[in-house]
Order: sequence, then structure tokens, then C-alpha cells
Amino acid sequence: MNSLVSPDDHWVIWAFLVSMAALSLYLEQKYKFVKKITGAVVAICGGMLISNTGILPAESPSYDVVWNYVVPLTIPLLLIKTDIRTIFKETGRMAGAFHISVLGTIIGSIIAVALLHSFVDNLELIGPAMTASYIGGSANFVAVVSMFHPPKDLVNATLVADAGVMIIYFILLISIPGMKLVRRFFPEMEKSKILTGMDTSEHNEDYWKPKPIGLMDIGKSLSIAFLIAAISAKASSIFGAPGMPGVLNVILGQQYLLLTTLSVLFPIIFPKTTRNLAGNEELGTFLIFIFFVMIGLPASITKVITEAPVMILFCAVILLFNFLITFIVGKLLNYDLEELVMAGVITSGGPMNGVAIAISKNWRSLVFPSLMLGVWGYVIGNYIGYLMGILLKAIF
Repeated sequence: MNSLVSPDDHWVIWAFLVSMAALSLYLEQKYKFVKKITGAVVAICGGMLISNTGILPAESPSYDVVWNYVVPLTIPLLLIKTDIRTIFKETGRMAGAFHISVLGTIIGSIIAVALLHSFVDNLELIGPAMTASYIGGSANFVAVVSMFHPPKDLVNATLVADAGVMIIYFILLISIPGMKLVRRFFPEMEKSKILTGMDTSEHNEDYWKPKPIGLMDIGKSLSIAFLIAAISAKASSIFGAPGMPGVLNVILGQQYLLLTTLSVLFPIIFPKTTRNLAGNEELGTFLIFIFFVMIGLPASITKVITEAPVMILFCAVILLFNFLITFIVGKLLNYDLEELVMAGVITSGGPMNGVAIAISKNWRSLVFPSLMLGVWGYVIGNYIGYLMGILLKAIF
């Protein structure tokens, strides 16, 4: 279909991409009902609406810029302050509960693809992205989509389905501690009272303080992100070439895995540079929203609507096993109910949802561990998503 705006009219296309991303973020912050369906879904639907009505083109070189340059920048921006050495020191026993939930996501993804791959073409290509997303978050989904390139209509249908399923899953997890039947299996112990008591630790206080962002912060964040992205792109093109030894090809030949590795190594190698850095997470999040707008533009609304019901079931199966493995194995290993609820929230919804729910439940002692483990999910999500992709492609 011919569009009102030419595919080469890059100023108009970029004006829409950036403005729609900003509007989606604004609506998510302003209205509770938008927060429930997430700004990401608003961004995607905005892109689909504007292209399906013939205003913007379904294909443009500008979209390739987002794929090839904007998306790779999100990973270092979100991870360059993550010193993985401190995560397990700060999270203690709850780290175990988190990894039980990660196992549930992995098992659920394999079973979901096995059950539904005959109903949806290329399901094995979107499965790795949802595995990564239900371990880390949106940044991992974006990165793994870029690794395996599932059809854009399938990507959009999955994101729309995920938004609906996630609301139901969060309501379930939030409600569980108040259910008498559940409390028979997870009685409230003295440790539970300590875990959920008021914690006025410096970590929690600092998290909610406003963070001033200066011009130098923006400059340093962007320059570091561009440097890491450039090194990753060049190195992966060299080591990913045909004829390169298999080990080097796997470790250094995958751009997004190398991006992740260099991003988490940076604060270890240059701790002083990153210690007082600010604004990198905000920049990374905004770039992800530009991606969500862009991914909606090539999508057919009709195809998304027809595929979404199956993808709702797909996401539900993954989260069902996330839930079952978390609470069954967690019970066997004597984890407290609150720790398991937060593990399920963090893996399925990421650190921000984890922090928000911990605050809403008045589980102050679990706020900082939820944040740290959510960030750890960002780190490992890409690696697990990549390995899942190799496994699923080999099986299906």
C-alpha cells in the first residue's frame, strides 16, 4: 500500500518515532489504565495505526537505522553501571528463589513451543525472545528478537498478548499472600515478618531520591555506549566470519552477547568512571520505546489480531510453569512465600515492577534485592535467550 509519507522522508519518520515514544511514556506515567497495559503496547499500537491507515510506510531505511544502531545502544546504556560482583552480596538467599523462577521460565518456554509450534509458524524464533523477556525484561526481548529475526507481525502479536497475560499474572501473585489456602502450605514464620518489615536502609532511601542528570552525564553515557557498541559490532563481524573456530564464533561472534559481556565488564574495569554516572538508564529506556514504535509500523493489524489469541496461550503456558516451578521447588527448599512471590514478579515483569509491588505490599526489606536481581535478569537474559534459540531451532 502506498503511504502518504515517502519511505525516504526521514525527518518526518523520525519525528513520529521520537514523538510517539515520548507520548507513550507520558501516557504510561499519567494514566493508571495505560500503566496496566504498559506504554510499550501503546507505542506498538500507535505505530500499527499510523502505518495501516497509510500515513507512514511499512518499510523505510529509517527502520533499519533503529535495528542496526538504536537497538544495540540500549544494552550498554542499561548495564554500564551494573557491577555484578555486588549483586549476590546484596540479595542473599532471595537470589536462589530468583533462579528457581528462571528455571520455570526456561521449562515453560520449551513446553509452550512444543505444544503450539504446529499452530503458529516461526514460533521457535519468538520463543527465545520471550524466554529472555521473562528472565530480564523488555531490553532482553529487543536484543533476542534482533538475534533471531522472527516475523514482525508475530513480534507484535506476542507483545500485545504478553501485556494482557501479565496483568492477570501480577494480580494472581499479588493476591497469593492473602489466600488462606496458600498460607496452609506457606505459614507465616518469624523470618517472614522480618522480610516484610519496615526497612529504612540507605539503599531503599537512595532509590527513591530524584536523580539530577547533567550534560556531562549524558555525554559520558552516550560516548561509552557508542564505544562498546562499535567494538562489539566490529569484533563480532570478525569472529563471526565463516571459517572462524567454533568456540570463538560462539563467544565473540554474536554481537548482542558480546555487547552484554563488554557492558558488564566495563564497571569492573573502570569503577571510578561509572560510579557517579547518571541518566544512562533513562536514555536506554527511551531508545527501547523508539524500537517499540518502529516494530509496530510494518505490522498488519489484521494479522496481529488473528495471531494474538494463540500467543496469549503461548505466554500463559510459559508463566504457568514459571509459577509452578517457583512455588513447588521453592516450598521444597523452604523459601518464604514473600520471596517466591517477588521472584515470580521480577522474572516475569523486571526490576521496576518488582520494586513497585514490593513497595505496594509494604515489603520494604525486599525492595533493594528485587531491584538488584531484576538487573541480574537483564545480564543473563540475553545469554539464556541465545542458547534457547539454538536449542529450539535444533528441535523444531
